[in-house]
Amino acid sequence: MKKSVRNWKKTAVLALTAAVAAAAVGCGSQRADAAPGTESETTGPSAGETGEEAADGGRTVKVGIGNSYNPMCYLDENGDLQGYDYETLKKIDELLPQYEFTYEATEFKNILVGLDTRNYDIAVHHYGWNKERSEKYLYGSVGNFYGTGYNLMIAKGSDIAVNNEDDLGGLKIAVTTSSNVAYLTEIYNREHPDNQIDIIYDEGTTEQKLAGINNGVYDGVFGTPFDCAINKKAYGDIFDVTGSLLFYDEKEMNGCYFIYNYGDEQLQKDIDEVQQELLDSGWQKELSEKLLGADYTVDLSR
Repeated sequence: MKKSVRNWKKTAVLALTAAVAAAAVGCGSQRADAAPGTESETTGPSAGETGEEAADGGRTVKVGIGNSYNPMCYLDENGDLQGYDYETLKKIDELLPQYEFTYEATEFKNILVGLDTRNYDIAVHHYGWNKERSEKYLYGSVGNFYGTGYNLMIAKGSDIAVNNEDDLGGLKIAVTTSSNVAYLTEIYNREHPDNQIDIIYDEGTTEQKLAGINNGVYDGVFGTPFDCAINKKAYGDIFDVTGSLLFYDEKEMNGCYFIYNYGDEQLQKDIDEVQQELLDSGWQKELSEKLLGADYTVDLSR
């Protein structure tokens, strides 16, 4: 049952959580977008019991969401949450009268830890799917973004040519610890001991990494087609792109999803149903075109 926007403003908790042990994050190829976090002992309530009762008798749902992943989920100059995933959640909440969403914006490495400890009911950072993490967490089954693997951003004028993953062997490639592509490259190295990628873990900004490839610190930096497009727009024509559909498997789930704890299947089911409505009605397409510059709810690689 749909409802109109409430007359009172929803609370958005924007506290920046203290740094804790890294967990996992990101979107792109949905085979895996981050190394699964280590299983941690939870001392909080069981899955499905985290939510508190809202003022109108419904359930308060606590959302752990990224604070610096522009344009997906980030804080603006006024400290307000913005972004594609955030706007999607706001719309979903409008259409689910039995829930009241509150938000805590934090670094991506903290989000799944918050899910582990039952501080959050939903983890949001444009997460892609991976098999190992799906054994620990409950993924939504309806995504709001379609992923098609990675390209490799290289120095302007570089003669590096990548046609497939095997061409990555021997290259120095910067990745963020616990990111989707870090996990994928680690798997590749385990499976190809004689053709290893030289993985350089770098927690710097995108701008710093792009400077690194042009200064010869790295041979390349991975980016989804969407990442490459927004980086060109943000930083100008300062890098070239090679490779396509890297680490992409069309047989896997290729979308970006919200993540829950097992035991919270009803919340996941309710949100999935609304997500599908937003896709079917064209609302999600319009939001993608407005905030991301194209309709990324479909496969743009074909």
